[in-house]
Amino acid sequence: MLKVNNHTKYPFVAAIAALAAMGELYRLKNLLNEALDKGHTIDELNSAFSYMVTYIGAPRALNSLNVLKQICLQRQPNRTALVEKEIEHLSTTKINSAQSRLSHHCYLAIKLGALAVDDNFQALLQAHLVTCLDSQFEAAHINAVINSLAIKADINVAMRANLSFAKLLERA
Repeated sequence: MLKVNNHTKYPFVAAIAALAAMGELYRLKNLLNEALDKGHTIDELNSAFSYMVTYIGAPRALNSLNVLKQICLQRQPNRTALVEKEIEHLSTTKINSAQSRLSHHCYLAIKLGALAVDDNFQALLQAHLVTCLDSQFEAAHINAVINSLAIKADINVAMRANLSFAKLLERA
């Protein structure tokens, strides 16, 4: 399997977060399979969905985890217990604290992808982009996330993120 470094992982998880936030489960399943094929692990994706619950809500996170569970059953039946445990934690409103499975950039990208889904989160998206730049998430990283959103998730989500980023850069 192809080894993926953190610089190629965060655009993927941003697109996964956007699809999960939109409730696009069929497209999410395809993207999760692609992510696994490109080197993401089930543990990483599980951790990503645990983190997303704050931004996309428990129902969408649970639905997304169920998609991951289906994939686990197909790919590695012995790993399904991990996802089932996470679903149990989410359903009792406990979030998995083991967020070290992904890089800091991945968590920034997840939040960016989730916030860019809805026009109502424009102010939060702007604030998050400032945080990204303050956290050594360079403009090139943000552009990689926006490109991934356009290609793998939804062009409108990518345009929303791009517009917010352009406004931020204008003010700088």
